[in-house]
Order: sequence, then C-alpha cells, then structure tokens
Amino acid sequence: MKIESVAISIPSRRITNEDIYNIILEENKKESRIKLNKYIRLVKILFKKSGADTRYICDVDNKEKAFEHIIIAMHKALKSANMTSSDIDMLIYCGVGKGLIEPANAYFYAHEMGMKNTNCFDVVDACMSWIRALEMAYSFQKARKYRNIMVVNGEFNFHHHGYPDVFKIQNLRQIEYTFPSYTIGEAASATILSPSEQKWSFSFLSVPELCDLCTIPLKGYKSYLNGSKRIGLHGLNNFVSFGGMLFKNANEYLLTLAREVIPDFDKPKLYFPHAASSEAYNLASKNIVSPEKMYTRVFPRYGNLVSASIPAALDLALKEGLLNRGDHVVFLPASAGMVFSVVQLNY
Repeated sequence: MKIESVAISIPSRRITNEDIYNIILEENKKESRIKLNKYIRLVKILFKKSGADTRYICDVDNKEKAFEHIIIAMHKALKSANMTSSDIDMLIYCGVGKGLIEPANAYFYAHEMGMKNTNCFDVVDACMSWIRALEMAYSFQKARKYRNIMVVNGEFNFHHHGYPDVFKIQNLRQIEYTFPSYTIGEAASATILSPSEQKWSFSFLSVPELCDLCTIPLKGYKSYLNGSKRIGLHGLNNFVSFGGMLFKNANEYLLTLAREVIPDFDKPKLYFPHAASSEAYNLASKNIVSPEKMYTRVFPRYGNLVSASIPAALDLALKEGLLNRGDHVVFLPASAGMVFSVVQLNY
C-alpha cells in the first residue's frame, strides 16, 4: 500500500493564546479577578510548556461548517491523486468529530461526492482513529479486496465538545483535566491509499487501565460503564482530559514500544507524532532521535487536531519540501484509551 495523496482543509477563524485568555475572562465575569488571574497564569505556564501558540476553528457566526471543509479536503485529495470519485472503492470516515451516531457518517460524504457504489463505514478510536483506518485499509489491499481507499476525517470539536463549558472555572484544580481543551484546533483531512508492493509495519500497545484519562461521555453513559470519578467533569458531550497523566504514560509506553520495534532510530528520515504537544515529544525523544527528525510543527500552528494531526503533518512536510517519495518515515501517535502505535513505511 502507498499513500497516493493527502490533503487538509483548515477553517478560517484564527485563535491565539490571548484569545483563549479573553474567552476565559468573558465566561467568568462573576468570578473573583484574583482567582481568574491565578487560573490564567497557570494556563500561560502550560501553553509555554506544551508549545501552544495558535489554532483555527470554524467561524460559526458566519455559518462556516465542518461539512464544507470535509468536502474540500476530499476534492483536493482526488485532484492530487489524479482521480475522480468513481475511482474510490471504499470510504472510511474516522475520528472523534462527527454529526451522527447512526448510520456511518461516511455514507453522507460518499453521497455528496457521487460515490454511488463505494463501500462505507466509520472507525472510532480517539486520536488513533486515522492510524486504525490505515491498518484496515492495508489489510483490505493486502487481500486485494479493494483497490483505492479514501480515509476522511472532520475534527471540528471546539464548539461541539467543550465550548463554553470548559471555559467556566469552578476551581483552580480543574486545570488538571481542562487545559487540553484550550489547545484544540479544527481541520478536515482526506487520504487516498492505493495498492503497492510496499510493506508497512503496524505495532500497537493498548493499556486499558488508563481508559478514563480522556473522555467525552454521551447521555446514558453511566448505564454502559462501571463508574469513574474522572468522567463527565464538564458535563455530557464535553471533553475531559488529564493531560499531565496522559503524557507521563505516553513517555513510558510509547518509548518502550518504539525501542522494541524500531531497529535503527537513525534510519527514518522523519517521525510524525500525534500533535497534542510539541515540546513534550521533543523532550521525551531528545536522547533517542535528533530534533530535526521529530516533526512537531503542527501543534504550535494548528493546535491539537485529534485524528487529523498526522495527515496535517504530512501535508505540511510535503509543502515544505521536507518529505519526498521513498523517504522512510514513522508515525508514532499516543491516544486516549490509552493506546500507542508505531507505524513504519516508505512514503
């Protein structure tokens, strides 16, 4: 399998760190200014520590929608691959952002694109969703079941899984599970995969005991789960993420997995982590991989794009001339669940 093309579409509204501070102030007008200043100081420290700078979201006041960006990304990917919609045999929609629980969102985008006979389904595994979709696509193509497969996501979660609730301050300690929400950016991506003799290597490590560190609960979730005090701290359908604990475990488990499956850390030209931070990955890998090999430019520019972060990184690296055909690369995302992955391939 090979990546035939990858494309992204970024919404228009640019959000800076200063904008986040202003939203916090706006949503907490009745709170003590002393309390607010302390909270914002904590946020500033964590922004600096994580490497956060800007992110982009839909301008909802001007009716900007996720739908248009998903379709734009699909058209761009087809154009780049010199294909039409009729060339796509399977469409996989993946990720956290979606409009429907039932049926698969993929059907609606296939319909919009005129993909009349395209097989469709969705994949959900938090920030690992794109990688999971690629592994499925690889298996299908290895079995010669489908030829051209498109993987699409639309991670538009700012307004749908947090705002304005995550900006309301109950106490200073909530920064522990609220801060990651302030780094969320939005994007759509489309990736076309075509048959090739090229072999990929997928390695995963799941750690289910860490399952409640990052969650978005639905109505009725208590009926399906055995209970956790970490879930629902911002209410239903809102993002809760214990970022410090996530990164602590990612440093341990992801590096352990990488050491087990990567024979020579100097061989890959580029490493593409999940963009939940830039500084954390640089710090964790500094004694293993030279800094120029760890591609962490997505997070400072676009924020945490959830399952769209690695396709966005590929798109950027291609435009910057840092990634070329034949380059040996590694995807190494960590995701809620928790699950860790190392994917090795030649681009």
